[in-house]
Amino acid sequence: MALWMVLVITPALFSLNMLISRLVAGWLPPVQLTFWRWFLTALFAAVWVIPRIRETLPVLRREWRRLLLLGSIGMSVCGLSAYEAGHTTSTANIALIYTSSPVMMVIMEWLRGKERIGTMQGFGVALCLTGVLGIVARGDPRVLADMSFVAGDLWALSGAIGWAAYSYLLRYMPTELGFSVRLPALCFGGAVAIAPFALVEGLGTGAFPFSTDSMAMLALTVLFASYASYIAYAALQRMTSVSFAGLAVYVSPFYAALYGWLFVSESLRGYHLFGAALVLAGVWLASRQGAPVKSISTSAAGGQ
Repeated sequence: MALWMVLVITPALFSLNMLISRLVAGWLPPVQLTFWRWFLTALFAAVWVIPRIRETLPVLRREWRRLLLLGSIGMSVCGLSAYEAGHTTSTANIALIYTSSPVMMVIMEWLRGKERIGTMQGFGVALCLTGVLGIVARGDPRVLADMSFVAGDLWALSGAIGWAAYSYLLRYMPTELGFSVRLPALCFGGAVAIAPFALVEGLGTGAFPFSTDSMAMLALTVLFASYASYIAYAALQRMTSVSFAGLAVYVSPFYAALYGWLFVSESLRGYHLFGAALVLAGVWLASRQGAPVKSISTSAAGGQ
């Protein structure tokens, strides 16, 4: 029962940020919101593990460059992309496009020669990319022909690519840090990376409007859409496996569509359903284990 509760709650928390991106559009400055989101999340996450942070200071000093890189991609780029996307596209579009990130990871593995794409995986990649194109084109082939895309969909696509890159780097960058310390470190890295751009935005358009409403929105973003979602996903991985925890990816668009319908009066269109079917089927097929090139090479070299 506990496992299924976490599986249900995790995508609900992740999808909150798509809703937030729509709620703050035209109200809160996106770059400064991204900064305050990760800076406050870093502080909140760090408070609970101060003794562990003190113990691992030498490791943090050794790993600060990779933490800054990962934070700048996984927190700054992905977070900002969602907030920029919310100005001109729907929660469902953002969620469905972000859902394609596992397929982009498969492509990155293939480009780096880490994995061979089999027939079914290749079919899955094609399905997913077709679904993303259908969503970005909003079911109208003329959009593809004229290259007249909605800016928000392109922002969402950049966020999906960023999340895939972050996940890929996370896999191949070893760390001596435990999750409880690495999370605030990554959040702080993201805040540091975007701080100069937040300053420029503040000088150009005005400082972040601290008020009762904006602080309530920040609290929702920090406590639930950021900290709680990462904690829930980590718990899901501990309780099961990484692949099973990935089911949260499949469920997130449905929560996002529900949030959009309930809170910002959005409705689903035919292209959403068509794109969702292709993207989710493609992610499922493409995420199936391929043949690692390293293992093939090793076995081939065994006779030398």
